[in-house]
Amino acid sequence: MTVESDVAARPTSWPQVWDVFRELRRADDRRSHYLFSRVTLDIWRAGQCLRYARGARCWVVRRMVLVADLVWTQALMGAELPHEAWAGPGLKLEHGGRGVILHPSVSLGRDVTIYHRVTIGVKDGRPAASVGDRVYLGAGCVILGPVVLGEGCRIGANAVVTNDTEPHRTYAGTPARPVGTPRVHDL
Repeated sequence: MTVESDVAARPTSWPQVWDVFRELRRADDRRSHYLFSRVTLDIWRAGQCLRYARGARCWVVRRMVLVADLVWTQALMGAELPHEAWAGPGLKLEHGGRGVILHPSVSLGRDVTIYHRVTIGVKDGRPAASVGDRVYLGAGCVILGPVVLGEGCRIGANAVVTNDTEPHRTYAGTPARPVGTPRVHDL
């Protein structure tokens, strides 16, 4: 099983879980060189892959992953990375994902970079954001509501995004506004 369609990659058996996990891990490891980031990603990816899996082995491993998530991700890293949230291959959690809070309805594209203390949440009870491919989320930024972050956009540190963003633009401030011109090399 390959991860061609990120959201559709929902393995249901142990061999499928292992194949999808290895493929996601390979893509993540290309971008994440920091040990704490790799541990956090491995725990989160294992939870994502095991979410729909059935069978005794999957049940036991899922329980071990939940304990690891509680101890490592939540207690040590201070992050909330729900297994319901799906991220495409090549995710990079800088600083081990410290303080990153994601709503379960978040959808992250391929090669997304997330710095520490990023929050992607809901607004007015509506779903969380959909993040495009190759998006950069700076430290402490907040994304609220059912916004769409365009492919290749960059959200600056401590920016608050409540509206859709254009592809290949940089956003900064509270509320976030486009800064400068679109990056030509990304177009």
